[in-house]
Amino acid sequence: MCGILAVVHKDQNQDSADLIKASAIIRHRGPDDEGFMTWAPGSKANIWAGKDAAATTIDFWKLNRLQPQQTFKVGFAHRRLSIIDLSPRGFQPMVHEKTGVSLIFNGEIYNFPDIKAELESLGHQFESHSDTEVLLLAWVQWGEQCINKLNGMFAFVILDPRKGSQGTLYAVRDRFGVKPVYWSRVGDSLIFCSEIKQIRLFRGYKLNLNRKKVNQYLGLGLVDTDDQTFDNQVFQMRGGSYATVDLADAAMNVKIARWYTLKPRKWQDTDEKAVDKFRNLLQDSVKLRLRADVPVGSCLSGGLDSSAIVSMIKRILDELDDHNGQETVTACYSEKRFDEWNYASDVVNQTGARSHRVFPDFERLQRDADKLLWHQDDPFPSTSMFSQWCVFSCAAEASLKVMVDGQGSDEQLSGYGGNDTALYAGLVKSMKIGRILRESKAYKAKNGVYPVGFILGGVQSNLPKWTLGLFPKKYLALKPTMVPWLNAPAEDVQKPRYGTLSDYLQYQLLHDPLPSLLRFEDRSSMAFSIESRVPFLDYRLVEFNLGLPEHLVYGEGTKKVILRRALKGIMPDSIVNRKDKLGFATPEETWLREAGTQWFREKVDYTITKYPEFFHRDETLKMLEDMIAGRIKFDFKPWRIICFGKWLDMMEEYR
Repeated sequence: MCGILAVVHKDQNQDSADLIKASAIIRHRGPDDEGFMTWAPGSKANIWAGKDAAATTIDFWKLNRLQPQQTFKVGFAHRRLSIIDLSPRGFQPMVHEKTGVSLIFNGEIYNFPDIKAELESLGHQFESHSDTEVLLLAWVQWGEQCINKLNGMFAFVILDPRKGSQGTLYAVRDRFGVKPVYWSRVGDSLIFCSEIKQIRLFRGYKLNLNRKKVNQYLGLGLVDTDDQTFDNQVFQMRGGSYATVDLADAAMNVKIARWYTLKPRKWQDTDEKAVDKFRNLLQDSVKLRLRADVPVGSCLSGGLDSSAIVSMIKRILDELDDHNGQETVTACYSEKRFDEWNYASDVVNQTGARSHRVFPDFERLQRDADKLLWHQDDPFPSTSMFSQWCVFSCAAEASLKVMVDGQGSDEQLSGYGGNDTALYAGLVKSMKIGRILRESKAYKAKNGVYPVGFILGGVQSNLPKWTLGLFPKKYLALKPTMVPWLNAPAEDVQKPRYGTLSDYLQYQLLHDPLPSLLRFEDRSSMAFSIESRVPFLDYRLVEFNLGLPEHLVYGEGTKKVILRRALKGIMPDSIVNRKDKLGFATPEETWLREAGTQWFREKVDYTITKYPEFFHRDETLKMLEDMIAGRIKFDFKPWRIICFGKWLDMMEEYR
């Protein structure tokens, strides 16, 4: 896990000052080493040490430090967080001497030993034990086609002088966007990087506010749903995409294409074999993600997904006869309805893990809010982020440099509460009346009432939009979103309509919420120089899960059916049979209505007073007071307003 930066200057006489500054600002992503490369067409790449380069690296490679006056056409910067092969031989940027192909890489290639063996059979020789060198030689051997061989999380930039008359630059992001890549033009510079804050340091940068994204965030809590950001001139590459820049093109046009498209593998065998296949895939995915030359821990909430990972690690360690055990970190709260320690402790007791506990509270939220927002770069929609932030902080204190967690399961296995309408929409569309009746009875048995609203929503999802006006208001399940306190066009704050459950799960995986959750996790873990790994997003497991029969995902009122069946006997029964879901929750409702009421009032008032163009003041204050008093249901709107105001304050120098 590292931080990367690639800059293409229109004029190769431009200096390195911005390159150096934009590397320094992400020191948290890679405090172990810092390297640079400068290159111009017709010349060899020059490799330089950065201010934070390790003394052993400088001595081993005989490097000089990059000076601000150094000019270049293409410049690379790399911050290293050493995880595999901690020696100077894993230093980046890495250059293939014979071809001049140069690489900066953030992430992990979990199957690199297999690719390495294949390359060795083709005559390649290796000087390190790093996955970086394997990736570099794979590109030398196969070019862009090598990407399909990779199983991992990765963001990398390649300079290939062999392609085009003056070379070609490539930027690549992993299948589901676990590792970030942003790009932008500032003045005569084209920039690819790990974090948006790097772009903001380049001379001439000005914030060009994306008002539609602001409206979607404030009104719906939506972020990271596509390639747009809060800045109209800053873009994020989507998972499974790559960019190419022909360096002979004076306009520096960026061409974006997909190298991976999700294609579910339809399961056509028995349920029993599907359960076995799921268990084997998950175990192999977890096992691959335990490869490291540093301590590895796990985020444990007490929910199904993180408990499955910790329980599976125990199984793997037992098979390897490894009795060193594992370490977990859990966020705990004094308010019982938000505290999951009773579940997490069952997992800890069964696995024998060494447990670390952290207790996020409102006082710490107030202290850390600005720092957390600075690391996130853009506003975030709730304080659930804060709980995760505290977990990674605790992991760092425990000297855990790699953390494994359960991110990505909900989006594949129908973990969220909003999937019911999509389930019935698909059943109505396919006219599966018997299944509708069975699901309805199962729902009533668990909840005491029939799912009339969900069934109506399923029916209405299959009707033309114009027909919805024919339903009496009390029977209209798919109501237009109304945000009277927000100064925004109505079309900016409308949620997408439901398709089938399968369609909706793919939407969650590729658009909302997973891309935003991966951004939150990347920034919060890297803030503490920790690499976070997500076994549920192994592409083999994702393609398998999305091809499963629906009843193995959500059947008879039970979600994550296959996960529960596959982990029975491996995970505590209290977890297997658990039906509620919290995730990285915080007592934000209690903070709003009790401990932090005045703070919320003051911060909301500050934002709508300083930035009145985004809000209808009276309606905003009414919404806040109604929520505090319990006259309307709690949600995260007040936090979104506060967070947005803090972010605009941070952006003031760029506006």
